[in-house]
Order: sequence, then structure tokens, then C-alpha cells
Amino acid sequence: MRMGRERSPDGGSGVRFGVGVQVIVRLDRTRFPDSIAEDPIGVIVAPGELTGAAFYAPTTRREAIWQVQFEEPFYGLDGSGPHESAVVPQGLLEAAPSSDLPGS
Repeated sequence: MRMGRERSPDGGSGVRFGVGVQVIVRLDRTRFPDSIAEDPIGVIVAPGELTGAAFYAPTTRREAIWQVQFEEPFYGLDGSGPHESAVVPQGLLEAAPSSDLPGS
């Protein structure tokens, strides 16, 4: 299982997301612009399923979704939580730089 950034098949510097990749969930702050909550860090543990799981942020376009397990319980910008995991659209994910990883 590889973690972190990988080269995309076309040789670019794109990031491939998959199980085992450590990510930062970039929160959509449009409704909560004054929130001081930090973007949570977690690990992708499975492809997301729309059935039986709730998005913490809605998606309006068709994109991959992933189940992310957070390093520590996360409280949503709306005060919900604590959440141990969430199903997150890929567009809100960013591969965590090694300086954000525990033990770095």
C-alpha cells in the first residue's frame, strides 16, 4: 500500500487518490466563513458509497467519493459531530504533505 503523492499515468504531477492515501479535507467555508476550525486530516479507507452514508459536504457534479477516517474526531463547521469518518467528494481532498503527517 503506497501513501502520498504519485505520478499520474501521463507523467504529470497529479495526485492519485486511493485507499491508504493520507489526505487533508478542504472544508467548504461558504456558509461558515468565520469558522476557525482546521481542515481535518485523515486516511482514505475505502471508496465511498452513496447508500447508507451521509456526506458532510454535498457534491453537485459527478466525481469520485472516498471514505476518510480522521486522525482525531472532527466537528463540522455547523457544530455537528464528533465524526470519526466521512464520505467526501474527491474535489475536497488534497494529498497531505509529509510535514503534516504524524512523526514528521
